[in-house]
Amino acid sequence: MLKINNVTKQFGSFVALNEFSVEITESGLYLFVGDNGSGKTTLFNMIAGLIHPDKGEIWLNHFSDADARRRKLGISTEPFITEPLLTIEELADIVQNVKHISSEEIRQLLQRWEIWEARKKTFKALSTGMKKRLSLALSMAGNPHMLLWDEPFNGLDPLGIQLLNQLIQELTEQGKTIFLSTHLLNEIKIQAKAAFILKEGKLVGSVRNQSTDKYYETIINLLKNE
Repeated sequence: MLKINNVTKQFGSFVALNEFSVEITESGLYLFVGDNGSGKTTLFNMIAGLIHPDKGEIWLNHFSDADARRRKLGISTEPFITEPLLTIEELADIVQNVKHISSEEIRQLLQRWEIWEARKKTFKALSTGMKKRLSLALSMAGNPHMLLWDEPFNGLDPLGIQLLNQLIQELTEQGKTIFLSTHLLNEIKIQAKAAFILKEGKLVGSVRNQSTDKYYETIINLLKNE
């Protein structure tokens, strides 16, 4: 499903990701955990084909081409940046046309994330939490089988966090795959199939198949000890 082989990415002299490798073969929730600056966003931007590795390969469902990978994913980036004067409705119309989906599907997504009533607001008028809700809603357009969510809990209020956890539960029960990066472990209420721990651009450990309490305790200990 997802294979990352020996990927390295530098920005000038700064090594954002250093010989990172991981392989995921089953559907489910997968966490990429680390402090700010650990390399999570760089990794997710490369998986999404938004930037390219200096070294190594990324395969998604046997596709290594960046455009092909991007078409397979529902993507929510961090930060979510777009034309500030466009309204929610106008942004949704663009996604509707690109994804070739119905206006009813878009309406349902905006209602699910409780931003339908705000659809006439411009992007620049939205709060951080509303921008995050919009990003997550639009990532689900077209009902993708795989979702790539970078720091989806950032900026969400308690209701938004509850909605996101409910949605993660529903999507994983439907057999979908969610790649989720975060540094906010305490917000996640759903046990992941695996978690990969990053520090200073390197994979420093992984956790699989443990009870929920033990699972997150192990992740925190790995982050502390590395």
